[in-house]
Amino acid sequence: MVQKNNQTKKVAHLNGIRAFEATARHKSFAAAAQELNVTPAAVGQQVRQLEEWLGVSLFDRSLTGSARLTMTEQAQQVYPDIQRGLALILQSINQLRAETNETQITVSASPSITAKWLVPLVQEYQTCESASDIQIETDLALVDYLEQGIDIGIRYGEGRWDGLNASLLMTEDIFPVCSPEFALKHRLQDMDLNDFSSIPLIYDRSAPKSLGYPSWQVWAKALNLSFLDKSAAMSVNDFSSVIELARGGNGLALARSRLVEKELAAGELVCPFDLDKSKVSSQFSYFLVWPENQDSQMKTHHFRHWILAQAKRFN
Repeated sequence: MVQKNNQTKKVAHLNGIRAFEATARHKSFAAAAQELNVTPAAVGQQVRQLEEWLGVSLFDRSLTGSARLTMTEQAQQVYPDIQRGLALILQSINQLRAETNETQITVSASPSITAKWLVPLVQEYQTCESASDIQIETDLALVDYLEQGIDIGIRYGEGRWDGLNASLLMTEDIFPVCSPEFALKHRLQDMDLNDFSSIPLIYDRSAPKSLGYPSWQVWAKALNLSFLDKSAAMSVNDFSSVIELARGGNGLALARSRLVEKELAAGELVCPFDLDKSKVSSQFSYFLVWPENQDSQMKTHHFRHWILAQAKRFN
């Protein structure tokens, strides 16, 4: 017969403690679930199990509708200590990782910017810094750098993220692109920018709904164009597939300049309109980011400055 000691039982509730801390910070099971990469139901269950084990309620669930979760008085008393405790655990773990991986640098970026921009630069860096082991983690979601041991990342946005330092890498423009054959078939070179009613458009379903994030609506509004949000010819869930569909002559895509440079140079994609009149400066840019508590890490200091210096070639 296997006996469970009390200490093992306590450790089993670490997930519940993490779920409680994230929920209390975001005041929402859904937001906590997004951060922890689980479902809202799983977060709710972990919190309930922790409450049952403690014998106290941690959140006031009497409010309904769109009201945000609020901690009970008992939860408010212990929350600061729990938050500090979890932060110390992560800090200690990352310190151990840093000591055992003195030359390894872990970089996080989206699949598109990784393939189009980051990988060639990393290969160039490693030719002159052969002692550095660069590990690239690709993800469309915003990851927790401390929890997942990320040293540096490239993020697309307005430059403000909690717990991260950010330095501007590159700005970019957005504009319509298609294959040369598609442009000729639909006589786009003769078309007024306002007249898109008959042109099949390609949409990126993975694009966040953030205000200002590149989209057909944002592009049209910036140019004061009337734009009918109609059914897409096709919609896919990543930007690389959007570009592949456009290359194959399946429709008109909204391009982000940093991610289509190769295709434009090769003539695989064209902007069928006057580029100066149809391009818009994106409200979002690329930023190099790293955790606030890692400013002094020698293994990443040189790499950060090298990447920032290389980015100047693209601005």
